[in-house]
Amino acid sequence: MFVKNYMTTEPVSIRPDVLILDARKILQEKEFRHLPVTDASGVLQGMVTDRDIRSALPSSVASPEEREKIMARVKETPVSEIMSENLSTLGPDSTLDDALMLLLRSNVGAVPVIDNNGVLEGIFSIRDLMGAYGNLFGLGEKGSFLITVRAGDGPDVIARVAGLLADQGISVTRIVREEAPDGGVYLHLRVNTFNLRAVHSTFASAGFDVVSPLVV
Repeated sequence: MFVKNYMTTEPVSIRPDVLILDARKILQEKEFRHLPVTDASGVLQGMVTDRDIRSALPSSVASPEEREKIMARVKETPVSEIMSENLSTLGPDSTLDDALMLLLRSNVGAVPVIDNNGVLEGIFSIRDLMGAYGNLFGLGEKGSFLITVRAGDGPDVIARVAGLLADQGISVTRIVREEAPDGGVYLHLRVNTFNLRAVHSTFASAGFDVVSPLVV
């Protein structure tokens, strides 16, 4: 559940004196959207994005003369002039919940991960977050299925459901509880079995309703 297990390590970074057009070239070649800016010791100084660079370039509606003047300045301007310095950051031991809340609150696509001394250790993006939660919920695990069961609420409902499958020799690797809009709960279970009929039969006998997948 920690950011350090899913972040992009050893990210490409640049120094503050790198020129804007050189930074744009790196972003284009690496197909990145975010480029951390660090000092010689690796301490984070800021972040420059493709949006920052686009904003610095001349507008498409500018006159040829205006575009030429702007490009002349851009060619001599370092990224320190356009980078964001007031950054939201994560630590390597931040949780995925911390990352999710920060990404939502900051409305950014990626945040730098730094140690206690401000040294850049990684980048954590929305894509990393999606991959992490997919992995935690067993997405793509061979021989597994996601089963959704509607059940009455109660302190032992998860234990009851897991116990029913365990009695049938069916392994449950993940369980997520979700409030149903009209009362009760949905339990989403990742099970290791190809015998979905046995799962349906087991739950039906215990009074639970399997919502998906349906078996015909």
